[in-house]
Amino acid sequence: MKLLTMLPARKDGTLNVVLNDGAAYKFKGEPLACEVENEDHVDELKVLGFMDEDEFDIEQKFQKQRAERQARLSARTEKAATGAPAVTGDNEDDDFTTGTGLPQEEQSKPSGRVRRAPK
Repeated sequence: MKLLTMLPARKDGTLNVVLNDGAAYKFKGEPLACEVENEDHVDELKVLGFMDEDEFDIEQKFQKQRAERQARLSARTEKAATGAPAVTGDNEDDDFTTGTGLPQEEQSKPSGRVRRAPK
C-alpha cells in the first residue's frame, strides 16, 4: 500500500522511519511517499500519522480550505484595523450597552413572585 505524509523532509528530500520491530522505510518524492507491503506496518504507520492516498487527498483539500479561511480572516482583521466598517450582518441600531439586565416592565421592581397559569 502506498502511504504518504505531510511531515517535513530532511535537506536531502527524504524522510526515514524506523518502526519498533526494526523495519525501516524511506519516504521520498513530492509529496513524500513510500510503498509498504506489510499490513501490520501499514497500521503502525497510520497510527503515527501517515496516510493512504484517499486520506492524503482529503487532508490536502482541508489544508487548502483552512489557508483560504485564514486569509479571509486576516483580510477582515486588516480591514477592521484600518478603520473600515466591519461586515457583521447585525443591525447597527441594536444597543445592548445600557441597562442592568433586570426586568424593566413599566419601570417597576421585580417582585420575586411567579404567577402561575390558571388550570
